[in-house]
Amino acid sequence: MKKNKPKMVKELASQFEEDFKKTLPISIQPNGSVVYQQYAVIPVANGNWGLVHLNNPYIIEEFYLKTTALMAAKAYGRTDLNKFFEIKRLDTAYWARFMDLEVYKYNIKNAKEFSRFLILLNKLEKAEQDTDAYKNSISSMFRLSFA
Repeated sequence: MKKNKPKMVKELASQFEEDFKKTLPISIQPNGSVVYQQYAVIPVANGNWGLVHLNNPYIIEEFYLKTTALMAAKAYGRTDLNKFFEIKRLDTAYWARFMDLEVYKYNIKNAKEFSRFLILLNKLEKAEQDTDAYKNSISSMFRLSFA
């Protein structure tokens, strides 16, 4: 039975991969990049994700999130530039709120005065709400794009 386990795992993995390809028309590369039709979302040296055409090594646009870069690849491939720029705006807005959240988390640990702590706590809660709202917008847009 133990000898058959690797074979069963490989069969399940191939079946899962086929189901995955049916639901999401993307291919995941060994380096972490994702290919959608003739576009690839590749990791960039600064930690962001670059959208490139497979026949051209130049980055079309950079995104903070891999998810938004993948949605942008689909919009760019359909030449839906309004959607492309909306995705870019969401990506930038999410990242700005997320960075605010990280700054407030750091600063609240170092706040000495109670009044400063309360101000930072309010800003932290607002940044957390905004970050969650943008994350939910991006998630629902992703489901709608690839459903």
